[in-house]
Parts: sequence; structure tokens; C-alpha cells
Amino acid sequence: MKKWLIAGAACLSFALIHTSGVSAAANIVNPKETYTYDRMTQDIKELASQYPDIIHYKSIGKTPYGREQWAVSLGNGESTVFFNGSHHAREWLTSTLNMYMVEQYAKAYASGTKFEGYDVRTILSESTIWFVPMVNPDGVTLQQYGLSAFPRLVWSSLIKMNEGSRNFKRWKANAQGIDPNRQYPALWSGIKFPAKAPRWMNYKGTKPLQTSENQNMVTFTYQINPEIAVSYHSAGHILYWNFNTKPSNLARDKKLANTFSAITGYSQVKPSPNPSGGGYTDWFITTFGRPAFTPEIGIKEGETNLSVSVFDSEWKRNKKIGLWIADEGYRLWLKKNHSKHAVQAFHKEITISELKQLFNSNNFISGTAGTVRPQTLTTTAKSGNWYKVKTGKGEKWLYDKNAVVREPAESTIPTGDPVDVDLTLTLDVETEVYSEPAAREAKATITLTEVHAVQKWGDWYKINTPIGDLWIYRSPSL
Repeated sequence: MKKWLIAGAACLSFALIHTSGVSAAANIVNPKETYTYDRMTQDIKELASQYPDIIHYKSIGKTPYGREQWAVSLGNGESTVFFNGSHHAREWLTSTLNMYMVEQYAKAYASGTKFEGYDVRTILSESTIWFVPMVNPDGVTLQQYGLSAFPRLVWSSLIKMNEGSRNFKRWKANAQGIDPNRQYPALWSGIKFPAKAPRWMNYKGTKPLQTSENQNMVTFTYQINPEIAVSYHSAGHILYWNFNTKPSNLARDKKLANTFSAITGYSQVKPSPNPSGGGYTDWFITTFGRPAFTPEIGIKEGETNLSVSVFDSEWKRNKKIGLWIADEGYRLWLKKNHSKHAVQAFHKEITISELKQLFNSNNFISGTAGTVRPQTLTTTAKSGNWYKVKTGKGEKWLYDKNAVVREPAESTIPTGDPVDVDLTLTLDVETEVYSEPAAREAKATITLTEVHAVQKWGDWYKINTPIGDLWIYRSPSL
């Protein structure tokens, strides 16, 4: 189907628009199965292979039993936010949730579609969302498989920490019987109701950051320096957000908590005057002075993991949380780094290789101003990876980390007279048209797939358009 749209620079521009259906790819992450460490590892590698432009992964360290603590990044922005799951062994449905977010957002990015109203390509250009989906892979494996997944020589100690039982379905700790979410240096000495020895739950260890799992998490957090952190747990449909939060940050964090609750339906836990610490978000809030949230998904079903049958309802509550947090994190980052990206004069040409969104200013929240297709553009200013470019709609900003920069051509004015031609030109770019060759101002902008040229003068072509015969410039590189 063909459709003409006429608008423009003197309100004149036109476009030929083709529409086609896009079939959805099958999911890699299966939320309807027990989500194991091995399956997660396989899924991470497959997702990175399928979406290499925006998904990358690395190990932040190994557990005492040699399992990698995988970190997955989604996006290419300078601003970062951080999600994690499965601090507690039996809470592995939070790993599924983390991984499902990664895949669904990547699919929307690849297809160029919005997700729950969010422009995913813009969000993932603003920010990089980091995930450590399974903080405690040894504990998860013990909870799911029991003794068979561990060397026989440690069976007796594991059974002892499990109070004599060979059924590990209630297990929350790591494989040394230490609770990873009671290990962070945030009022650690005052943690309430600690177990006295290594145990399936509630043992805080002999000192903060005793476990390799917790050491790795702290080191990694400093490395990525996130604006907001979210640590998923289960269960209760509740949200923790305040841990000795500074008075100057209360209004900011409360506003975010209210939105988090409105999206998920999770009720906020009222701050206690003497909170029990040691948790990841407790440490993050007090160390970085930034917002952090601990949502508890699902409703407790006894001392064991949540059933996979609840995933659909929990996904419905949380499916846009990652994009919302990333966008909010970018706004905090932008406020903090505004002076870092000063605007400088930059009179060059850039070549862009993919469709780009135009913005009114050099940030992603300044308001969009249309799009520009792959082509060579003239710039007048630069700010980081932002370029102010000349378009048929005036000077606008675009963001491109991969733009090819070059000096502008000395002159595009040829010698001699135009010659008659009878050519069909294929245009795969947004193209400015002029009333005469080398005119200072474009008359309009076109986005046509094909045009008929009747004259040529150097690299200038006179073409037929619905608004008359006009001139376009075709770079020899196109």
C-alpha cells in the first residue's frame, strides 16, 4: 500500500511509506519451567548471540563451588541502572523475571516497536540496564537439586546446616550457610534475629562481606556506578524503599516509590526507626545516597519457592519497571552530568548509517523532532556523542556513537551547463530538495524510494516531485 504525506519546510515535504508485518521471534527464556543456573547460563549466551548490538555479558566472579555470577548489560547509554535477583536461594523466580525483562526489551528494540508505551530504542540509547539475575547460584542449585549437585564430602555439613533434613526446598542461604542479604555493611552489627551458626536461613556470617558472592556484588556496583538499584526478592507483594534515607533525598525517593507501587500494586513497607540492615539496597542507599528498591514478588506459599504458575501475574505487574527505572535513572544522571556535556561549535560533516531520531536539544528528554534516514549531514555543534545537524526542519540534534566525521567538502558547485538525463534514482535516505543547485536553503525534505531525474549538473540532479521539478545533491559515496 502506498501513502503520500505532504508537509514541510515552508510546510512542504513528502514521503512514501511502506508498511509490513513483523513476526515475533520465539522466546529463549521459558518462564514456565524451574529456572536453573545452567539454563540461565545458556539463555544469556543465546541472547547475546541473537542481540549482539545491545546485549553483552561477563562474569563478576565465581562462587566457592565454581559457578559464575553472570552480569548482563542491555543498552548502550552512559547512564546505568542495576537489577538483581536470587540473593536468596529459593527465590529463583526473580532470576526468571530479570532474564525475561532482558529478552522482551531486546525484542522490542530489535523490532523498533514500543513496549508498554516506552520507546525502547531511545531508552536503551539513554541508559544501560545491568542485571545480575542470580546472585546466589550455589544456593539456588542446592535448593533445586539437593545434595546430588555437590561433592559427597560436604553432604554432612549441608545436612547439618539444614537441621538434619535432606529436603532443601526451604533453603535461602548460600552453600556455606550464610545469608547473602545479611552480608552488606549497612548496620550489619545490629541485624535482628540472627542465627547463631551457618544455617539454611538468617545467619549473617562473622563479618560483613565475608562471602565471595557479596564481595563480587560490591565491587561490581562500584564499577557500573548505577543511578538506581532494584533487588528483587519474594514474597509478599510489598516494596521496601527507605533505609535511613537522608532527609534531603526523601521527597525524591518517595515520589519514585509511589510510582513503583502504582505500577506493580505492591504496598510500601513503612520505614522503621531502628531498621535491621545488611541487605543490598540498605547498603546501596546509605553508601551512594541514591534511590534503591526491594520489591517482593508473589505471595508466600510456605517455606519454599514460588510456583512458576504465578509468573504471568508477576510479569504483568513488573514488565515495564525496567524501562521506567532506566528512564528515571537517566534523568538523575543528566541532572548530575549536565556541565560535562558542554556544547561546542563543530562545523563538519557526519555520515550516519541507520535511521536516527531527531531531538530539540542534546538530551533524550528534550522532545523528539522527527527522524532522519542514513545520509551525510552538515553539523554546526557537538556535545559528547550528540551532533547538531542541518535538516529540512531546521537545526536539530541527533545521538550517534558511530557517526563517521569528516571535513566538509570545499565546494559542491560544478562547472559547465546541466545535461539532460533520463535516470531513475533510488533514494534510501531523507533528502533535501532545492529550487536550484547549491541553493543556501532547502525548499523541502523528501523521503521517497525512487525518483526520476531529468537533468544532471555535477553531483546535482533535477528530479520530478509532486511539488514541481527540484534539485537534489547526491554525494558520490551514496
